[in-house]
Amino acid sequence: MSVFQLALDAHILIGTVVLGSFWTAALAAKGSTVHRRAGRAYALAMAALLAVTLVMTAGMVLDGDPRRAMFNVYVSLISVVSVWIAWSSVAFKDDIRRYLGWPYKLLFGALLAYGLFVLSLAPRMPSPARSAMVAAFAVLGLSIAAAMAWRLLKRNDSPRWWLAEHLTGMGINFAATHASFSILAGGSVFPTLKEPWVRTGILVAWMCSALVVRLWAGRRFLGPRVTGRLAIGAAPQRAPTAGAALRPAQNQ
Repeated sequence: MSVFQLALDAHILIGTVVLGSFWTAALAAKGSTVHRRAGRAYALAMAALLAVTLVMTAGMVLDGDPRRAMFNVYVSLISVVSVWIAWSSVAFKDDIRRYLGWPYKLLFGALLAYGLFVLSLAPRMPSPARSAMVAAFAVLGLSIAAAMAWRLLKRNDSPRWWLAEHLTGMGINFAATHASFSILAGGSVFPTLKEPWVRTGILVAWMCSALVVRLWAGRRFLGPRVTGRLAIGAAPQRAPTAGAALRPAQNQ
């Protein structure tokens, strides 16, 4: 068995753990112990998955397919960026300068440059199906880079900027986790899923789904809250009367 095949089998196995921990965190009460522990498990599993992906990349080179290896590195970079955003936005939620430090800027520059490079390769692919697939991945990476550039520009434009970033990171992870599992694990059972046009359709479908999930999560978790200011449409509270203020509290 080749190095690539061994790494692929390990990738699918670890990917199952990644998928399970993702949905455990997604369905748990936000901020709860289960949510935090599942999030840590997801980050650790993704780190292991990325290590296996590097072995897969080496296997591609050994099998004489350096172009595919180069593309695999790009996909891994997208995963690194999404996991970093999701984790560091919570870890550094009280320090925007630390969040936007050199790791963030380095990942942004690498993703932007690599995304443009991959986009330039799309017209050179041997078939229209592969060109479409490469272009879709390029657009995904460049869209993430654009979101990172927006954060660099806007910085902490709201008190819950960190939650917006966390939701964005997990939205990307949603697409990456499910697209990878669908293509790799599903492709090992259903050969049709390995076809370039089918892969492209799967990728685009999960990208669109991730956008819908991110928009929904933004409305669900970033909506207006009463935090020291009167919410629009809320009835103002009446000030206590002097008699009420002097009346001793009951049921103490």
